[in-house]
Amino acid sequence: MNGTVTARVVRGRARQADVQVSQIAADKPGFFERPNGVLGLVLASTVMTSACGYVVYSNALDAQRAAVEQVADRAPEPQSGPGTAVPMTELFDTTVSVAIDNGPATRTAPALAEIENPASDTPSTAGGLLYSVVEGRPPVEPRPRPSLGPDLVTLAQNITPARALSFPLPTQRPEIATGAEQPEDVVDGTIRLAEASPRPSIRPEDLVTRVAASPADLEIEIARGEVGEIPRGSLFGGSAGECNSRLTRQMPRRPGSAAGGSAVMAAVGNGSGSNRDNRLVQEALNGNMPDYMRNLHPVTFESTVGGRSVTVTICVTPDYLAIGSDNDHVRVPLGLPAALRVADAFDMMLPTTSMVDAIYRQADVRIAPSPMTPGSAMSSTSYFVTHDETVDAQFARAGAQQGMLVAGHKKDLVIANRLSRNPGRVAIYGWHRTNGQAIQPLSTVHGEYYADYSHGIRLVSRTAYVNGEAVDLRQLLTDERYAGFLNSDGALTGATIRLASL
Repeated sequence: MNGTVTARVVRGRARQADVQVSQIAADKPGFFERPNGVLGLVLASTVMTSACGYVVYSNALDAQRAAVEQVADRAPEPQSGPGTAVPMTELFDTTVSVAIDNGPATRTAPALAEIENPASDTPSTAGGLLYSVVEGRPPVEPRPRPSLGPDLVTLAQNITPARALSFPLPTQRPEIATGAEQPEDVVDGTIRLAEASPRPSIRPEDLVTRVAASPADLEIEIARGEVGEIPRGSLFGGSAGECNSRLTRQMPRRPGSAAGGSAVMAAVGNGSGSNRDNRLVQEALNGNMPDYMRNLHPVTFESTVGGRSVTVTICVTPDYLAIGSDNDHVRVPLGLPAALRVADAFDMMLPTTSMVDAIYRQADVRIAPSPMTPGSAMSSTSYFVTHDETVDAQFARAGAQQGMLVAGHKKDLVIANRLSRNPGRVAIYGWHRTNGQAIQPLSTVHGEYYADYSHGIRLVSRTAYVNGEAVDLRQLLTDERYAGFLNSDGALTGATIRLASL
């Protein structure tokens, strides 16, 4: 009511001011043409507008205060407990002040009631207000780990469970019993990784080393009594044609213009490795070898297979690979790749450890090993030329003739299953003492290109004979019935045979 009366009085005063302004304008026509007159008119209008706004704002505050008091009177008392609805006005523990023209009215909202596990998060109404109580985001539950088996392997993209389960399992490293004799590659039950070209680390204490020696000082053993001229017919040809000249038809004849062994060794230099090997291999493939190397010798194995006695005959070169003529030649060591190239070109292969043992037992002449002082020069050309001179002196003292089956003067490069498990290595074995025991057990410790003066390349024809019938020696070596007495570690795997056959 007071606001209405005030508004009428203000409007009446505004009309009076308008009349006065009109009269001033009528009495003095130039009033609006002066700047002071326009400024005064603007100020008068501003005062009247502010008065009207104040009246309207006061009436709005009165209406707002009355509405708030009515809502507060109707709201129920808050109840605590699970699922209890709480008015929106009670959700904030703060002080609310409402400005009215009679002065500020202040009240304090009650504290928020504790809510635990509300029965529903569906929005509810209380006191005419819409509200919802939310505890927070639900906890994140991690996906369970898959169990072993198909659930696990299906996680691999584009791999079916059947294919994944068919993958080979890792193999367990074989255990070596404590105290048992261990291969050279094994130290305290652990397989030792080879260096690129490590040197032999252990030599028997009773092994005498020489740089060179006179024939009178060298130990020689003659295997078959007094050595004399051996009739060719007793060793070559035979009733079944074992080890005849047809087996060496891939070995070219020596050209008349070929250099002697001494000249070839001077030309290759005193280095080592694949460069020297390549030159020596080329000499061999050109036929620059002693003629007696083409006269193969039979070495026999007797055993029982399937309840019947069998005799297996292999055909081997009488001596280790040499470059040069009958009168001027040098036995040459080679790395494994080079030795396999020569063997493959001649339709031959390297021997097994059992073959090396049999060759030593059945040799016409056996001489004792003649080691030289070990050192970094062991693989040099000059070292194996010097050693070859020592070996020739031993055979000369024994009265051995060219073409006889001789043994005991070198270690052999051999084929073994260990090569397929240790790629990039060379396998060596042998160098038997006169008591038949090998100085060098089977070892793959050296890299495949390593060769020193003590190594030799004995070649074995791929054609063998079982009770006089020609067979492929590689087939015998993969057959469990025959490989048991032809190789100390049983049948050769396909990978080893492929390696031996290039």
